[in-house]
Amino acid sequence: MSDSIQTKHKSARKKWLLLCATGIILSILFVWGWVPRMMNTKKIDALAAQDPLPRVTLMEIKPNTKPIELILPSSAQAWHYTPIWSRVNGYLVKYLVDIGDVVKAGDLLAEIDTPETDEQLAQAEADLLNSIVERDIAKITSERWQKLWDKNHEAVSKQEVDQYRANLESAEAIVIVNEKNVAKYTYQQQFKYIYAPFDGIITKRLVDIGSLIYGSINATPQELFQIVQTNTIRFFVEVPQTYYRQVKERLEAEVTVLQLPGKVFKGIVTRFAKALDPTARTLLTEVDVKNPDGILYAGLYGRVKFLLEPAEINFIIPTTAVIIRSSFPHVAVVDKDNIVHLKQVQIGRDYGNQMEITYGLEENDRIVIIPSDRIREGAKVEILESA
Repeated sequence: MSDSIQTKHKSARKKWLLLCATGIILSILFVWGWVPRMMNTKKIDALAAQDPLPRVTLMEIKPNTKPIELILPSSAQAWHYTPIWSRVNGYLVKYLVDIGDVVKAGDLLAEIDTPETDEQLAQAEADLLNSIVERDIAKITSERWQKLWDKNHEAVSKQEVDQYRANLESAEAIVIVNEKNVAKYTYQQQFKYIYAPFDGIITKRLVDIGSLIYGSINATPQELFQIVQTNTIRFFVEVPQTYYRQVKERLEAEVTVLQLPGKVFKGIVTRFAKALDPTARTLLTEVDVKNPDGILYAGLYGRVKFLLEPAEINFIIPTTAVIIRSSFPHVAVVDKDNIVHLKQVQIGRDYGNQMEITYGLEENDRIVIIPSDRIREGAKVEILESA
């Protein structure tokens, strides 16, 4: 009996010792984890007490007054570009100019032999002479019958008098028709001589001596030469929709050509379409460049540079200042009491490390250059420096 009781006491003592050891171990582990945490908390509290506000660097913004540099591709086009066509049928007798020749307005370019037109003119002249003779005879006859009628109404009938007067009027009308035919063929005969319509340069010759020339076959006349006028060169450019408001008449531009290094040609905007291409969303714009020395050739590829004034007040700010978290972009603006206000902005052009802000900011706003996650609406900040 006593042995059983003694065994129970030993078992109870072992359990108690086990519980005590467990408690001691847990206490050691608790102290081991709690003490460092308390120390870290104190350090954090100490740091928080030393630096309770977010520190920021500010930049006071000013409106962007720098012109926008816009460079667009284009090609040189002649001020006038005209194909020279034939108006009559015939054979080329001679040509007096060839490609590259400089001509003046009214210079003779070529001569065409026009046997058909010459024959038609001769026929028309003969018809005119014949109709004049018939008219003269009709006039004499009508006058004689009119005199007879005036002397004695019984001698001739009134119907005969009227008939001869009508014959005279018909003969006069035929004379007029034949005169018109003579004038027409005389005018057409002038087209055997091809003249330059303006001062320019011959860029193409499409016929040779003896070539059959036709003025109209299936309503398609034959082209003889091409002439261009290059004392002024046109450059047509497609201005993107972003910049269409800045395009004005008399706007200055600079034209450069890769094959003419170091040369900058001054030009001005003379006209623009005043309507955007519905597919490309671009505005067709013409820039005219004076070319008195003929340095610029029609067809050259070049680049047209505009310096455009901003269409509205905008600001150029660092890209790091733009906050994009959930919806619209914002910029942190700090007021005079160092309180943060998040302003929704509209971004224009992206320049990489800078962005254009077209809406949402005002002149002299102080913006946070590099906002952290602690920058919220209404937060108070400490200013490190202002730029």
